[in-house]
Amino acid sequence: MKLKMIKHKLIILSLVIFTILLLASFIIYRVGFRHAFAGSSKKSHSAIPIKVVYAKKTSAAKSIFSIGRVISNGRQVFTSPFTGRLIESFSFPKFVTAGTVIARVVSPGLYSKIISARNEVKYAKIKLKREKLLFRYGVAAKKDVETAALNLSGAYYSLRSLESISSEGLIVSRSQGTVRYTLANGAIVAAGSPVAVLNGKGLPWIKTYVTPSQSFYLYKNMTVKIKKRQTYETGKIISIGGSAFHNGLVPVYVSLQNNSILLPGEWVKVRFEKSYAAAFSLPKRAVFMYKGKTAVFTVVNNKAQAALVKVISQKDGYVYVKGQIKPEEPVIIYPVTRLKSGISVEIKH
Repeated sequence: MKLKMIKHKLIILSLVIFTILLLASFIIYRVGFRHAFAGSSKKSHSAIPIKVVYAKKTSAAKSIFSIGRVISNGRQVFTSPFTGRLIESFSFPKFVTAGTVIARVVSPGLYSKIISARNEVKYAKIKLKREKLLFRYGVAAKKDVETAALNLSGAYYSLRSLESISSEGLIVSRSQGTVRYTLANGAIVAAGSPVAVLNGKGLPWIKTYVTPSQSFYLYKNMTVKIKKRQTYETGKIISIGGSAFHNGLVPVYVSLQNNSILLPGEWVKVRFEKSYAAAFSLPKRAVFMYKGKTAVFTVVNNKAQAALVKVISQKDGYVYVKGQIKPEEPVIIYPVTRLKSGISVEIKH
């Protein structure tokens, strides 16, 4: 009887031990499966390898470009008073003062007519002198003396008429400025045709237009670079308009150098260069569009983070930006197009 009870107890103990071992095996299996799954999940979400540059502050200049026209105050166009030949003109543009004879228009045959009229006056004087002498000796009548005097008066009138025509052919500047000729020296001109143009009461200047936002970067006496084909000059801003009535643009007036060769009416390219400002120099590929704005990816706690920036200028594959960047902060340059904010990244050198 006792033997049966012992066997029964052994069987129960065996069953308990088996159950415990089975339960332990199940627990060990479940724990191992979870660790294995966690490992595979971690592996599937590994950090993306990236290349970065470290933001360093530098200097950059913001340039504003526009097209301007050279104009002047007091523009004067000279025309020929009559048909004739243009002589004594300058072969190149020249600065003149008020009262300067800049050219002469000569009527065909006018000089020969003046010489002939002078000879007529000379002969009429001799004739009158001779008639007076003969009248004194009683040889000539008083009527002959009066006729000789009348002929001398007529000769003087003819000479003065011709000389007045000659003086009318003088082209004289009424104010100071730069003279530019429309015809070459020696050319035949018709009555009323343009001969020369006097630009301004001094040196010409440039008028251009910029947008209202661009005008905030400009200031009086700011140096301006001017280009006309292969000609380069500099000027200074003398005035900035306070309204944008001209198609929404603000007028800007620029003075020229004293030795400027630019002439009124010419179109030039104008560049306003803002004073240098602190910025960050980055490769152009680091910048991308983010929600309609420009941005770059920085690395924060091993994760990519979009940072908004403003491009000031760009040159030779680099951009100069200002914005939400700190000095020496890593900025991602590859692979920018595959990233999003919050993605884990790993810097590869």
